[in-house]
Amino acid sequence: MGGYRTCDGVRRRDLLKVGVVGSLGLALPDYLRLTEAAESGGSGNRKRATSAIFIELAGGPSHLDTFDLKPNAPAEFRGSFKPIKTNVPGVEICEHLPKLAQVADKFCILRGVSHTLAAHQFGREYVLTGNRPLPSLEYPGLGSVLIKERPGTRDMPGFVAVPSTSQRPGFLGVRYAPFSTGATPRANAPFNVRGITLAGGLTVAEVERRKKLRTMLDRAFQGYEEEDQLLEGLDSFSERAHAIITSRKAREAFDVSKEKPAFAKRFGTTGFGVSCLLACRLIEAGTRCVTISSNGWDTHQGNFKKLKESLLPAFDEG
Repeated sequence: MGGYRTCDGVRRRDLLKVGVVGSLGLALPDYLRLTEAAESGGSGNRKRATSAIFIELAGGPSHLDTFDLKPNAPAEFRGSFKPIKTNVPGVEICEHLPKLAQVADKFCILRGVSHTLAAHQFGREYVLTGNRPLPSLEYPGLGSVLIKERPGTRDMPGFVAVPSTSQRPGFLGVRYAPFSTGATPRANAPFNVRGITLAGGLTVAEVERRKKLRTMLDRAFQGYEEEDQLLEGLDSFSERAHAIITSRKAREAFDVSKEKPAFAKRFGTTGFGVSCLLACRLIEAGTRCVTISSNGWDTHQGNFKKLKESLLPAFDEG
């Protein structure tokens, strides 16, 4: 049953819920008022999230060796890792995720999610869009939907991929495509990003002069072009790009070397950990969605060695 609202704002699931709570004396109008108050942040001190960090573990980690160990299964079926207790009673995860175990009350483990798509490509698209792949229609990724519904500030890219992502804007169009850094940041080092970092000693003042020159040329040739609508679209992209390039806030947000050492240390020095640090800085600066891609999780060979020695420690620390 889908969660889509009907035109009058009532979900089918709402009607089923009211069928249950109605026996307690709560009618549909009362239920909807409470729901609206909760969604608008009117109930309690909890605020609705306006941004997201999405971590893509390419290949898919083994759930039996991470968050859903089977300690009571026969030895020939279970893995070699042992479960450890978390700060949530009754919840246990892998022994190689000790830091995550200490903050288990801050996240939710979904153990009932599955699909029937055998190929990585289709399964990944299903997860990243929330829709089964169709040959006739390309659905937008979660990040693209987010920045369409909740646009960010003009001086920060709304959707950033570190270093890249499989998410695409689909039928929403390139306006909602992710901005890819193209590289992974390193600890204690400036992070130069094409389109953000001013290259070759270029200053903001020089960028402004170039923009004025381009504007003069555009005005000189205005009226000679037939595709006025296309040009207007390109102009809007150029204006947004200029706002980001000349934004001191954007340049500083991408420069992880400016982070306070005590805070940066918490993320570790691996590429994944520093990428998580970058994601935090971008969200704080106004970016709506950041995806972090981590490769190597398709562990058909050397699964336990790779998980124990490199993949899980970096993931746990980041």
